[in-house]
Parts: sequence; C-alpha cells; structure tokens
Amino acid sequence: MTKSKHKIGAFTLMMSTCALIMTLRNMPMMAATGMQMIFFNFIAAFAFLVPAALVSAELATGWPKCGVYFWVKEAFNPRMGFLAVWLQWGQSIFGMTSILSYVAASLAYVINPELASNKYFIFTIILVIYWGATFANLHGTKISGLISTICVTSGVFLPTLVLITLGTIYLLGGNTVHLNTSLTLSNILPSVHDSRNLIMLVGFIFGCVGIEVSAAHASEVKDTHKNYPIAIFSAATLVFILTLLGGMTIAIVVPGKDISLISGVMKAFDLLLTQYKLSFLLPVFALLVGLGAAGQVSTWIIGPIKGLLATAQMGDLPLTFQKVNKKGIPKNLLFFQAAMISITGLLIIIAPNINTAFLMLTSLAVMLYAIMYVIMFIAAIRLRHSQPNVPRPYKVPGGTIGMWIVSSVGILTVSSCFIIGFIPPDSFKSHGMILFNEFFLVTGILVMITIPLLIYHFRRSSWKKLVKNLK
Repeated sequence: MTKSKHKIGAFTLMMSTCALIMTLRNMPMMAATGMQMIFFNFIAAFAFLVPAALVSAELATGWPKCGVYFWVKEAFNPRMGFLAVWLQWGQSIFGMTSILSYVAASLAYVINPELASNKYFIFTIILVIYWGATFANLHGTKISGLISTICVTSGVFLPTLVLITLGTIYLLGGNTVHLNTSLTLSNILPSVHDSRNLIMLVGFIFGCVGIEVSAAHASEVKDTHKNYPIAIFSAATLVFILTLLGGMTIAIVVPGKDISLISGVMKAFDLLLTQYKLSFLLPVFALLVGLGAAGQVSTWIIGPIKGLLATAQMGDLPLTFQKVNKKGIPKNLLFFQAAMISITGLLIIIAPNINTAFLMLTSLAVMLYAIMYVIMFIAAIRLRHSQPNVPRPYKVPGGTIGMWIVSSVGILTVSSCFIIGFIPPDSFKSHGMILFNEFFLVTGILVMITIPLLIYHFRRSSWKKLVKNLK
C-alpha cells in the first residue's frame, strides 16, 4: 500500500470534511420548505448525520486505512467490501454531476444569468471544471487538501457569512419578509400525506452525506485517535448551523415561487446586492460560489477513489487501475472517473430541462448511497461483536447497545430514503417523465450493483500484484 509522505492536521481534515458535506447548493431547497426547514434539518442531523459521524469516527480510529472498503471487508468478506466501496464511488459519479450543474449555473452569473438555463453551457462547464480538478488532484493529498481549504473558505464560508449578514440587515431594516414565520403546527411540521415533503426530507439528508469519505485520509492524519473525531464533529456542527441560517436567509429574501433549486443562492445575492446598491459585486460572488462548489468536487474526486484503489491493490481490479504516480495518486482511476462523469453529464443535454436532470441524478445518487450506508452500519455492529478487542481510540457511546441503537437509527433513515427515492417529483408529470425516471433509477441501481459483483467473480489471479511494482 502506498503511503502519503505528508501528514494533515485536524484543521485541514475539518475543512476537507466541510468541503464534502457543506454546500450552498442545498440552501435553496431548504428555503423552499419555509419554516419546516428547521424540522427537516434536525431530522437530517440527528437521524443521519450524527449516527454516520459517530460510526465513522469509531471505524476510522479502529481501522484507519482504506475507509469503508476495509471496514466492510473486516466485518464480512472482500466481496462485500468491494461492493460497498464501489457504491460509494458510483454514487459520486451521479452526485458530482448534479453538483457540477450547480457550479455551472452559479458561474453563469459571472457572464450572463440567462446561461443558467442553457444546457450546452452547463454541460461545457461540467467538463472544464471536472477535468481541471482531476489534473489538480494528480499532485497529491497535500495539494488537494490545500485546494479544499482555500475553496471552502473563500467559496463557501465567506459567501455564506456575507449572505447571512446581508439577510440580517435586510430583516432588521423592515423590508418585506417572504418567509411565513407563524408558529403554527402546520407551518412548522410537514404533512406526512404530502409526497413533496418526503422528497424534500431525502434532499436534506443527501445534503449531509459523505462524512465517512474523509476516513480515506485517516491514516494521513496526525494523532488520528485525537484529531479525527475532533475534525469530524467540528465539521458536522459548523455545517448544520451555517446551512440552516443560509436557507432561512434565502427564504426571507426570495419569494417562494421564485426559488430555483439550482440558481436560488445567486437569486438571493442578486436581490440583496441590488437592495444595497452593490450589484456590481454579483459577478464576484458568483465566481466565489462557483469556486466553493468546485472545491467540493475536488475533494470528492480523490476521496472515493482512494477506497477503490485499495480494492485494486487487493487484486479486485485490473493492473492498469493499480498504477499510482510519484505522489501516490491513482492517475488511471482518476481519468476513468473523469470519463464516466463526462458521459453522465450528457443527461443534462437529453433531459427536458436542467432541473429535471438535476433531480434524476440526485435521486440515483441518494439511492446508491443509501445501500452503501446500510452495509456500513451493519458492518459496524458486526465488528463490535466479531472484533471487540481491536483498539478503538474513539467508540460510539453506550457500549454495544449504544452501537446497536445508533446504527439502527441510521439504517432506518437511509432505508426510508431509498424507498422515498422512487417517488417522482410533481414536475415530472407535466413532462411525461415518470416512467422514464423509474426506469432510469431501477436500471441504474441494478447496473451499479451487478458490475462490481461480476468484476469480483471474474477477477484474475494476475491482478494481485503489489502496486509498488507498477509505478
């Protein structure tokens, strides 16, 4: 196994984790739910983010290498480990494509806001940003960590704080508030009979996924047993607070009917900056928001790939995917991943509109990730029983019973997301997209599960070769 020569600290890991799970992209969706976003946010945090963070922290400090692949392999067998990490990687192909469409829509405001609905512009920006980030990641973890820190600071934290600050000034200035703040039960608690609310809940939870991906860097962290849990929980807390405040700001400033899932953040900036005669700064913030999302993509590029590299080095993938460069980066896997993103991005061109493509890609990513999380939570329970003596500098509180409770909550949450994922948004009815959406989801799930099982079944003994001989 190729080890990184560089060690990263708790702050760098925290920023990389924030880049994985925090994005302004989720704020418009939150704003669209009104005051119910508070309820949705708490459910996402306590029913998913907290269980995922607790379990990931224990597994990463007990088995600080290879992430989910090694955890599941230790709990069950190499085949299941390969399936789990393949799903983690596979969902990122669809998830990152949806994120990139958001990046492109934000950057459109630098040139011409009308380009935010231009399919060909969106597709072109997806290719340019992703391939650029791929080449940047070839220079190693230290560089990619630096990119994540810079991008998440200047492109996520700064715009979010400015958005919240301007929104606060707007609110205190007695301007029109578009958010219904009445404290009635119907305004705060969503109706269980409205399928739109179920879909929105999945969106909130999907906004929190990925916290376990940083475990791929656990072996590169200084004093893993101390710094890893600190970084993970600091990132989770920060993301929860800032995302909720950002969503409320958009809901206050932008009329509900005008909130776009893709360009909602920039619409809020447009209104606020115009209100205070600062509209000349709109292209600057559009560039920063795009930079922040691009930094998130950069982090996602290398995280899941490291898990896939571990399986390759165990002989589960052909030799060409085992090759790493002088920085220990699996360049062939990165190029293969970029090619897959390019192909997936074609859905932007094929779909009736960008919002439709965005929702389809997001739904498939959620469902693939849900399967992976179920496997991860079950693996955590099993390891508590099968390998109780393995040192775990951090443990889920409450002993074995605590692990059962936390993991069960996580399993129930992601299983619900998987089922809800099949419910089509109302907008699909007007485009006649319901059957195509269901076909897309079912086919995508079956293909993404079948491929790794077939690869593992037909793997060759010649693939089992130390990566150091392939540099």
